[in-house]
Amino acid sequence: MEVEWFRGQVVFLTGATGNLGGCLVYKLATQLPTAKIFVLVRGSVQKALEAWEQSMPEQVEDVISTGKIQFLLGDMIQPNLGLSSANVSRLCNEVTVVINAAGDIALSRSLAETMPINCIAHLTLAGLLDSFTQLKRFLHISTTYATSFLPDGVVKEQIYPLYEDPVEEFRKILVTGESSYTKKFAAPYALAKHLAECLLSNGDHKFPILIVRPCLISPAIEDPYPLYGSDGAIPAHSFIQILLKDSEYGPLQLEKELPSQVTSNEIPVDLVARVCLAHVAQGTTGVVHASADLYMARTIGELLELMHRYAPPGSEDRIRKAGIDQGDLTAPDFFNMIQQFARNWKIECARSAHLKKLPGPLGLDLADHDPEDFFRRRTELLAKVLFEKLDNATQAASKFHPNMS
Repeated sequence: MEVEWFRGQVVFLTGATGNLGGCLVYKLATQLPTAKIFVLVRGSVQKALEAWEQSMPEQVEDVISTGKIQFLLGDMIQPNLGLSSANVSRLCNEVTVVINAAGDIALSRSLAETMPINCIAHLTLAGLLDSFTQLKRFLHISTTYATSFLPDGVVKEQIYPLYEDPVEEFRKILVTGESSYTKKFAAPYALAKHLAECLLSNGDHKFPILIVRPCLISPAIEDPYPLYGSDGAIPAHSFIQILLKDSEYGPLQLEKELPSQVTSNEIPVDLVARVCLAHVAQGTTGVVHASADLYMARTIGELLELMHRYAPPGSEDRIRKAGIDQGDLTAPDFFNMIQQFARNWKIECARSAHLKKLPGPLGLDLADHDPEDFFRRRTELLAKVLFEKLDNATQAASKFHPNMS
């Protein structure tokens, strides 16, 4: 009856235009009996709608037509989230569930750059929630990479203390923009997320806190539609493109360097959304993992073998020769990072094991789903997207160089 728990609930959602956020919006609006969904958007409502039109073009009308969506203009990194006093008052008096899915997963940002959205903003939100008179649940989305300082072995669903005094560490970072712990993590983003976990769990708040840590997110199995997931929001897709554009640090070189038996932790975005919402309904507190064990745990070797099997012939060479710009994270930087942090972690998911027997919008019973066929379709779609990028880049170049052949 977890679905029925949502009847009449008023939700406040941050990060709604992101990959996981869009999936949560869709499920909260169309699959669950929520009464209202306040959505924090930055810039304008039009920008939010355009983002949804881009990520789920055939589902936006279904979401909006429910009449549940209430847009609130604001900014996570501003005091009071950049909300007007009138909107703060509305939230304080009406909201029963808060889901914080805001964040910036860019791995190339420095600690000073990533702290505002991946740590400070979460603390600002938590401080605001102490005045919410109707609040029953608070869900904070973190990442399994918040524990990337741990050695090989089991990673339990708990907070792992690292700092003698998290508050003092936070203050030091605010002043200097640096931390002596940064190199212990896969990226500064992960340190910021870990520090946020520590500070939230140690804070003297009036509301219960649930922290869900997803591993790497992959395209959706079903919701909002099969293979939903913007290309830039699927880490594995970005990593592949980074490596393909560099002949020295390509996937073939990576295959030689990485231990093939290490688990490649990925989980479809809609399964993460189901885990999140199921635990919200159940009133779970503390830490919950959403990792590959709840779907299909593959090793790096198995993942690469499947990619080779289903990638169109010659696609690697074609993409490498043309080159696709993937921002400021270079192939050598990424190659070194993945070598260092391709550890043999066993991400424990015991608190969600019961969901694998549960059907419906909050369950993980996947019925007749075929994981290999799904991976085939995913690989073919990725190749299609990359080829379209190459064609667009070629057309753009030809406008500046008409004599190109």
